[in-house]
Amino acid sequence: MIESFEKPLKIVGVLVVLIVLLFAARMAFDYVYYTLPPEQVKITVRYSPDYKCRLDSPVHMQIKNDSKREIISTSFSLAVKKDKSSENLTQLLAGNFTTDKVIQAGGSYEGCWSYPELKTDKYVPENLLYEIKRKKVVFSDMKYDIDLL
Repeated sequence: MIESFEKPLKIVGVLVVLIVLLFAARMAFDYVYYTLPPEQVKITVRYSPDYKCRLDSPVHMQIKNDSKREIISTSFSLAVKKDKSSENLTQLLAGNFTTDKVIQAGGSYEGCWSYPELKTDKYVPENLLYEIKRKKVVFSDMKYDIDLL
C-alpha cells in the first residue's frame, strides 16, 4: 500500500519544486525589469548660473539614463535644504519638476529651470543643498508608471 503512494508523492514533489522555481524566476524578472532600471536613472540638480545656465534659469538639472530602456517622461520633487541642516526649504523654493524629453538607453538630458526668488537674505542659493526627494520614471515599454520615493 505504501508503494502505491510513492510515485504520486514523487510527482507532487517535483511539481512543487517546479512551481517554486517558476515563482523565483518571476520574482527575479520583476526585479530586473521594474526595480533596476528606475534605480539606474540618476537625476542631479544644482544651482549654477555660471556653469551652463542663464541668470533667469539658474537651476541646472541632468537626467542620466544608465538603463537599457528608453525613458519617455521623468518627474521629481526637489528638496532644498540649508547646509548641514534637516530644515526643508522646499515650500519656499519650488515643488515638482517634469520633463517629457525622450532619453535613449545610455543617454542623458540636461536643462535649466528658473529659480524662485528667496524672500530673505539669509539663504544664499549657492550654499544650499539640492536633493531629489521623489522621482517618477516612465519607460516607453511600460503599461504604468513607477513611483520611487
